[in-house]
Amino acid sequence: TPLHPWPAAKRAAFNMAEISVGSESTAAEIFAGLRHFKSLVRARSLEALIQALGAGRLNADEVERLSLEALSAGDWEAKQGGLQAAAEAVKAWDRPEFRAELLAKVPDLLVDEEYRVRKAIAAVLLECCRRDGLSIYDKMGEIVLGDIRDKFKRVEEADAKESQALSGGYADAAPPAPPAAPTFLPDTEGWRSLETSMGALEAMMQGCGAAFTPRMDDNMLQLMAQCSRHTNRFVREYTYFALKIVFEVCSPVAFLDSVAPQTVALVANGIRDNWSQVRYAASQAVRAFMEKAGDEKARFYPQLLGLMCLNRHYVAEGVRIYSQDTWREVCGPLGGARLLVAHFDSVIDAFVDASRAPNHAVREAACKCIMELASRVAGSPEAPTPHREQFTPARVQRLLSALMDSFRDESWPVRDHASTALGHFVQAFPAECEDIRTQLVELWFDQMADNIPSMRKNGAAALTRAVSVWPDELWPKVLPRLSKTLPEVLLQPEHSEVFTDYTPSGPFSVPKS
Repeated sequence: TPLHPWPAAKRAAFNMAEISVGSESTAAEIFAGLRHFKSLVRARSLEALIQALGAGRLNADEVERLSLEALSAGDWEAKQGGLQAAAEAVKAWDRPEFRAELLAKVPDLLVDEEYRVRKAIAAVLLECCRRDGLSIYDKMGEIVLGDIRDKFKRVEEADAKESQALSGGYADAAPPAPPAAPTFLPDTEGWRSLETSMGALEAMMQGCGAAFTPRMDDNMLQLMAQCSRHTNRFVREYTYFALKIVFEVCSPVAFLDSVAPQTVALVANGIRDNWSQVRYAASQAVRAFMEKAGDEKARFYPQLLGLMCLNRHYVAEGVRIYSQDTWREVCGPLGGARLLVAHFDSVIDAFVDASRAPNHAVREAACKCIMELASRVAGSPEAPTPHREQFTPARVQRLLSALMDSFRDESWPVRDHASTALGHFVQAFPAECEDIRTQLVELWFDQMADNIPSMRKNGAAALTRAVSVWPDELWPKVLPRLSKTLPEVLLQPEHSEVFTDYTPSGPFSVPKS
């Protein structure tokens, strides 16, 4: 997105004017601040405008005129400030004539070259739809949807032309000149106006509320599905925020009959997206999905329950905390164990798939969830839980195989969590773990010799759990080895746990193909 830096002379003129916007500023002074090149001045000016409108100090005709004039200015700062001011003016006075003039300018601003201008349109459409409802969507919706489709169409056409060139489609003519190097990274920067148009669509749905339900047809949901698979993470993020609004405003009957069956797979894909921002947006969508499903939530547990459980341990704090709160809301005071075992095979599928995920943080979360199954859901042979009978030999073996593969993972945090989980599994299922006892002991001794302190500590704790389960079998093997290795502690330097000049036993983050 171009930044459009102001010329030095223009910046100097503003500095000489010494703009200082406060609660007693005039409308002209506030609008001068709204178009200032410094973001802090613009933010303070918007705050001053809101305070002045609340106090009733400004004139509607003047504010509306200055807003419309700003939208025709050449500077993006002026356009952004004009849209922000216009949204506040609609809140304050709600004059139909002004809204009509404002909406007439939206189509051009929707594709403005500056991202911040396009983004500010959402607030205007939100306020207009709150007042005029579907009539605004019926006027502007096709423009917004058309822009979204147009961006997809252009991408597909570009891909088709590239494929034609690569396949020799220019055999009878000179090949075209090679394209210029891209100036953006598709998965990290904005994708033209696609993501901001998604934001505008979200705002209109939110403004219309439940009245928007009849407009949620198959075409709308198919467009959402297409956007949720877009290569650009901003587009995917906006899509899941929009889906959240769809679930919130949709009527319960339409949701269960049409919307939920078509979107549950989209939500499942979103809460396992590799980008934390997309995963967070999808986490909000899945909470709204479950709240709208109400007493029918169980219909969708096979697709969502295991993934929701995994995100309770995701590395990104926002996703993790939000998912933990959602889990408590969904499971209620009786807890989630009963739900997990009621849909056990789909839950195990989710955990095993996650243990093989490209993202090392997802593999770690899988190990933690599998550990919880052993330590909190199954119990031990001596102290079984009511759910233990659901842990059939085939299911236990699937979980053990996933943990053993993770114990050999290239990423050391994954190995660390898998080791701890296996210690709990030995306590919960000693008979099922007997065949791999020798392998486990060797892996734990290797871990206790690791140069990462937490690995050594957790490996020792896991081995201790195993010895407590198989004392007769393991003490004769473990004690001689400890008698040899423990004196070697005296050979390591003092404060070795904080010694930083070493090569870790493996990389922290290792993607899998």
